[in-house]
Amino acid sequence: MLRILLFGIILDIILGSKIFYYHDPSNDISKPRTHAKISESNTIIDFYFEFNQDQKEVTMMIEIDKISYFSLGLGQSMSDADLWVFEIDQNAIIGTDSHSTKHQVPPTDVSQGGTNDIEILGYYYNQNGKSGVKFKRKSITGDKYDKDLIQEKGVDFIWAHGKNDQSLMVSNHGKGNNGWVKIDMIDKGGDIDVEIEDENKYYLLHKWTNFICWGMASDLAIIIGRYFKTWGYRTYMHGILFILIISSSLTTAIFMLNTNWEILEWKHYKEESVKNKFHIVLFMILAICMIFQCIGGIMYNIMLISYKKNQKVSVKPSYHAIFGTLVYVFGKIQIIAGLFMDNDIRFILILGAVLTIRFILEVLYQRGSLMVMTNNNSSSSYFKKYKVLPDQETLLQKINYSECEENKINQLWCIYHNQIIDLSQMNHPGGNYIWKLLQGQDITQYILGAYAVPQLTIKPYRHSNYALKALQKYKTGVYVNKDLELFYNKSTQRPIKKLKAIWILTRINPYTSNIAKFEFTNTQFHLRNTINGLDTFGSYFIIKSDDNDDIHQRQYTMVLSMTNKRVKYRKDILELFKKILNLQPIHKDIPKLEEFEDELPLIIKKYETKQGFSNFIHEDNRQGQYIIEGPYGNSIQIENDSHLIFIAGGTGLFPFLDILDYQLRVSYRQIVQMKLGLEASDLIDLNINEIKKFTITMFLAVNSIDDLIGRDIYFALLSLQQYLDTPNFKLIIKGNFKLKECPIIGTRFTQQTFIEHIPDQHNSTNYLICGPPQMNIEIERILRDMGIMKIMVL
Repeated sequence: MLRILLFGIILDIILGSKIFYYHDPSNDISKPRTHAKISESNTIIDFYFEFNQDQKEVTMMIEIDKISYFSLGLGQSMSDADLWVFEIDQNAIIGTDSHSTKHQVPPTDVSQGGTNDIEILGYYYNQNGKSGVKFKRKSITGDKYDKDLIQEKGVDFIWAHGKNDQSLMVSNHGKGNNGWVKIDMIDKGGDIDVEIEDENKYYLLHKWTNFICWGMASDLAIIIGRYFKTWGYRTYMHGILFILIISSSLTTAIFMLNTNWEILEWKHYKEESVKNKFHIVLFMILAICMIFQCIGGIMYNIMLISYKKNQKVSVKPSYHAIFGTLVYVFGKIQIIAGLFMDNDIRFILILGAVLTIRFILEVLYQRGSLMVMTNNNSSSSYFKKYKVLPDQETLLQKINYSECEENKINQLWCIYHNQIIDLSQMNHPGGNYIWKLLQGQDITQYILGAYAVPQLTIKPYRHSNYALKALQKYKTGVYVNKDLELFYNKSTQRPIKKLKAIWILTRINPYTSNIAKFEFTNTQFHLRNTINGLDTFGSYFIIKSDDNDDIHQRQYTMVLSMTNKRVKYRKDILELFKKILNLQPIHKDIPKLEEFEDELPLIIKKYETKQGFSNFIHEDNRQGQYIIEGPYGNSIQIENDSHLIFIAGGTGLFPFLDILDYQLRVSYRQIVQMKLGLEASDLIDLNINEIKKFTITMFLAVNSIDDLIGRDIYFALLSLQQYLDTPNFKLIIKGNFKLKECPIIGTRFTQQTFIEHIPDQHNSTNYLICGPPQMNIEIERILRDMGIMKIMVL
């Protein structure tokens, strides 16, 4: 007993506290007269107090259903609190008067230069799992680290206790072991009201808001922005969601900081844990990025919906997407860091589920399996319902010759897969100005990534499966022409309108050092050789290497007129025609064109470009395999009695070869009919199913005679003009060489050139241009300066 008394005296001297024993007469544990009960979560605290008669001293008692350390104090949070901390040392309760300015073990008033102003009157420890302590202090101590304790309503108190029974000394109290209440400090005896305040309400608001925003809503915004690019409201929904996310994140963060702004001061910040430091720094970076991204997103959307040309918007990936990805990653890291700080595995699992869903959606998107969202108010619904053109106007005339660029129609109508497609309500992810540039044109070649938009410097871009599905939604159901039945299955002889198959390169037939005809064959399919150029005019194929994915795919014109059988047939017909003109006897073996052809010809010029297709195929000496799909295009309408002006440069000649071949056969038929009559002309099989009468004036710019590919067609056609009642073909060539067949000019095509050679510039005249991009732009400008609007650039 003596040893215990001595130990108590030592503690009293060293700590300024008294040590009592439950049955010690000096151990005063009688309860003051006014009682406030704090009951929250799994904690019950009975707080008793009583002011003396002159109100200068307060006697208080705390009873708690715990046997760990506990504390009670004046204040709303640890950022500014006058605390009475009670720790356990060898079953003795030791009290200290402390003051806190941040979330850490509160230092004592004495250690900060103040005074210890509480006096323990008595206590008990671990009596049926409860502990209690009675103490007193002055109402106004005069210590700057103490708050005044006077009678008034709604006094703020905070409380805390240890995590478990082993938490006898002050340590991290953990989640749920602390709280904030308001107590009416009116000493009237009996029970008084206690208002439970949620000390963590800002923290919980911050936690839930950021989890909902960055854990789920950010993914929803990206899903809308990435996977529903053609939906008219996509950018607005994406933007609104991120504005809400950013504003909510910043607001709740401000609420959190409002309880402890000092944490941003360096002297306080450096004392935080590593986790807290990381969380704070990351949030500051994220906050700045979010504000800039929000402003940039609004500007980006304005540029996207504008019809003003702006190639910066079309760069993929866009700056907005790159910066947005960084913000998204920062946001995810920030929320993950916060969850690890909170040790809440449930939210981490939910976050993992959200990321898994994103991964699944990305896979479906790449496969083109996601639902396509479009606007329902598109005028394409009108077409689909009635299958007629609005107001019975000749829409194709306007589409083909770019009259829509002069705002004569207010719909963004184009041609895709031989159908009119209404893009009025479809937002282009690269900017709506692209639709405006392509208004009235066949966009198939651009969608498939085989050709770059001539007015832009952007590389060809093959659109995703999702984009292809989206475009199907905007088809009007109005076909420009019937789809060509070009390919036939060799075994069943059934036609295939659009074919995508692997063809083998079997032969290369060079025309010049850098231009050659490439012949492809397929064991399963062959092509109908008797289709005339009226049907194939404007058609093309998409081709790519099946062996090397790094090689870009390309678009090449259909040149059915250049198959070996067609070339031989033209030669035989020419010999027959000479005999007819010279009145020589015609043998029974009149030339006949075979219906089917095994070879698919493409004429390709070599360009020295890295990963370029033309360079690759010109070097192919191994009979490589190529994926060829098509034919596409076939959207050019030719009316009777029209005058067609072809302006071609270099390989831009190739799209016109088939229609020139058709004109050649029509001319043969007309001449034979004039010379020998209708019956004689019917005996000669020229494979002409439909006869249209039109005239062609062709301007052709080449570097040398060798570049005159297909000359057997247009030179033969020139030679026939003298026999026709009405000439139907005229050829003007620009070059530095001489020809006997037609005139040669040595200068570029100018306005004066067209005026000299085209007498009826505006009367039923349609202009078609095909050549190098710079030439196309220059010629189109010249024609528009002349007041010509019926222009098509192939």
